This record gives sequence, structure tokens and C-alpha cells, in this order.
Amino acid sequence: MGMNQPENWKELFRHALSLIDDVLERGTKNLYWTFGGGTVLMLRHNHRFSKDIDIFVPDPQALGYVSPRLSSRAENLTTDYTEAANFVKLFLAEGEIDFVASPNLTKDPYVLQELLGREVKVETSAEIIAKKFWHRGNRLTARDLFDFALVAEKEPEALDAAGRFLVKHVDTILLQLETNAEQLKMQFEAIATLDYTPTYEHAAGLLRERLSVFSSALQDGATPSSRP
Repeated sequence: MGMNQPENWKELFRHALSLIDDVLERGTKNLYWTFGGGTVLMLRHNHRFSKDIDIFVPDPQALGYVSPRLSSRAENLTTDYTEAANFVKLFLAEGEIDFVASPNLTKDPYVLQELLGREVKVETSAEIIAKKFWHRGNRLTARDLFDFALVAEKEPEALDAAGRFLVKHVDTILLQLETNAEQLKMQFEAIATLDYTPTYEHAAGLLRERLSVFSSALQDGATPSSRP
């Protein structure tokens, strides 16, 4: 029997929806956005505890509408935040909400799903992993490694769809697995797991193996695939 799925994410998602509604009211009427990140993988696979909300928009100009510096609605939620040209991170008592400027990477980046009474573009596992490794593979985290291993085992076809985006930082990733193994393992073992409990060694081995396969396929001009 699987463990009960945490529901802490819901309040943060309601706050994110409130900010999105504010963008629709004050800014563009046709805001394109998707819901991704580790919390989506938790909702899909119940693999580890995750409550933070990751919202992706292709247009960086939309970020101004969710920054407490420019938005009274955002300021009413929190005055604790970090922002840059491509993201706004809001720190709330319940957790964090990230608005990130990023285009879709994969061919079929989302599925429509009803969440809290709203139809939402929820990112596929392929899109989530592609974004994690394309944008921050050079700063590999234990949670990203954990999420990679989950998708590699539970949705190998999704990993194939993300393959060419995973190898952008391949040399740096392999170096981190080699030189930062002790810290990564400690952080990996501190993850609040639910229904998926791989060891660090298993996850790191999967990542090395898949990156090798994808890199070789791309060098040969073939479509990346982690399966025979």
C-alpha cells in the first residue's frame, strides 16, 4: 500500500493561481503557463515529499506581474523574495513559489489536468526532467538525481523524449558525481521519500549509464534512447 500523498502543495498552488489571475487581469489576457517540477512528479508517482510550486512562462515580461517589487498582490503574499531576469522566487511560510521564464523543450510538453477546480497545463515527466538538466545540470542536486532515477525506471519512454536535453552539461554532471559524491549522497539520503526508495549508488549508476547511451546516440546522429 502506498503512503498517503502530502497535500501541503495545495495552499501554495492556490497562491500561485491568485498571482496568475492577477496577470490575466492586469497584463496579458492570453498568458501561457505550465505547472512543472518535483511536485508534479510527486502527484504523478508519489515518489518523494515535495510542496514547492514551479510555474513556467515563455515570456520573461510576465515575471514583472508576480514580483513583490511591482505587484501589490505578490507583495501582500510576501516581501521575502529573490528575482533575476529569468525568474522570481517567492518565499512563503508554506514553502516556495518559483515563476521561471522558460520555453517548452520537448515536443509534447504538457497534459491538461484539473487541479483545484482549474484546467491546468501540467508538464509531462519528459519536460520536467529536460528542464531540470538543460537549465541546471551544471548544478546537479540530490533531488534532481532522485527525480531522474524515478523517471528512468517508471517512465523510460519519457526519458527518451528528454534525452538530447540531458547531455548539455554531461561532462560537468559526471565530474560532480565523481568529486561531490559524498555531499550528494548525504543530501540524497536526507530526502523525504514516499513510495520510491532508491539508493544513491543506484540512482547515480542509472544517470551515468543513461548519459553514456544518450551521448553516444547523439554523436552517431541517432535518436537518443535508453532502451535496447
